[in-house]
Amino acid sequence: MFNIKNILLPTDFSALSLSISGYAEDLAEQYSAKLHLLHVLEKTPPILTIHSLDLSEEKIIKSIDDDAKLKLEKAVEKISKKKNIEIVPVIRKGIDYDEIIKYAEKEKIDLIVIATHGRTGILHTLLGSVAEKVIRYSKIPVLVTKVKDISKAQ
Repeated sequence: MFNIKNILLPTDFSALSLSISGYAEDLAEQYSAKLHLLHVLEKTPPILTIHSLDLSEEKIIKSIDDDAKLKLEKAVEKISKKKNIEIVPVIRKGIDYDEIIKYAEKEKIDLIVIATHGRTGILHTLLGSVAEKVIRYSKIPVLVTKVKDISKAQ
């Protein structure tokens, strides 16, 4: 039997990634586990944005960081209204799948719950998938789910 005390839910704040939060929330409630809500930012801002808006790199980074913090707070608030579980909000900078795996190992996560976009064919081959890389490189169990109808998940 699993002894689940820490569950990791990586999110990019898209409807898809947040639509599966119910799985993680239910598991956290069932096992009295902490739910770690993780968002990974790119290390460097999009260069095109800096040049096209004539903004400094510092202003862009601050704006992106502030936006991520606000979205994370809203996600935590939304989850805590539904369930009485402990939520650990986290923002990291780096390569998404790599930061997810590093965080999971460092914080002794017992289960990673992640959504997949369900891409196939050449698009999948070219872009890859964060979920696929997490599955491939994680030593921790990963629950991957695909939402069939995002409009119903919101």
